[in-house]
Parts: sequence; structure tokens; C-alpha cells
Amino acid sequence: MNAIVIYSTYKSNTEKVAVAIADAAKCKAVKLTENFTSETLPLDGIDVVFLGTGIRGGEPYIELQNYLKSADLCEGKRFFLFMTWAGGGASNKLTYEVVKKALEAKGQRLEPDVFICLGQTFGFTHRGHPNDGDIAEAKKWVTEKLGVNT
Repeated sequence: MNAIVIYSTYKSNTEKVAVAIADAAKCKAVKLTENFTSETLPLDGIDVVFLGTGIRGGEPYIELQNYLKSADLCEGKRFFLFMTWAGGGASNKLTYEVVKKALEAKGQRLEPDVFICLGQTFGFTHRGHPNDGDIAEAKKWVTEKLGVNT
């Protein structure tokens, strides 16, 4: 099974989790920039896609939104979402819905099982997150999704 991790990050919180997931899945992790499209990051030959983002105002970061809007997605892929956040309100559920709708518009389905952990925010809020425990949980989550042992 071929997998890829595609993520957007601002404070490196999501990047830490993305690298751990890629390590557990034995695949590459690709950090999105504003210029990524399906031409610069094609998903041919990929079976499982792990999408990662932080949350801003109940939405995924703009780089992930732009990629999903521009992506030419082939059928038969499994999409999973992982997020880092400050832990406020229902912004994680809102973000899930934004990604789900973007994938549905492309004829794809977002799996309902999401990984989420705290990320350090401005100042000292959630200092040290994602921590070693968060990373271990992320690796456990991805191996369960792929049905592999680490």
C-alpha cells in the first residue's frame, strides 16, 4: 500500500506530527506551499493520503484548502485527516467538515477517524505540544489505519 503525508503548518506543530506519521507509514511527507497543485504534487500510484493541518478560525490552513481545490484526484484513494489545534470550541469539527466537503466535491471520501492533538500556540499555551506522548499516539493511529505494526 502506497501512502503519502501532505500537510500545511505555521508553527511546526503539524510538521512534527506529519514527520512522525510519515515515519510510521514508511512514506514521504510533503509540506504544502501556496503553489502546490495536482501537477506539482500528483497522487498517481498513491492509495492512502494523510492530510495534515492546523486550525485557524474553524478552517484548515489555506495551503491545504488551495491544494484540495486544485487537485485532480483519482478514485480509489483513502483520505485521513490529522490536526493540531489550541483545543477551543468546535473548530476541529468545522475543519473536518471543510476538508470533507472539498474532497466530496472531487468525488472522494474523507474517513471519519481523525487524529487530533494540541499544538503550542502563542506564548505559553500548550507549551511543549505536540509532545512525545502526542507523537506516540499519532504513530499508533497511523499504523492502525494502515494495518501494520511498527
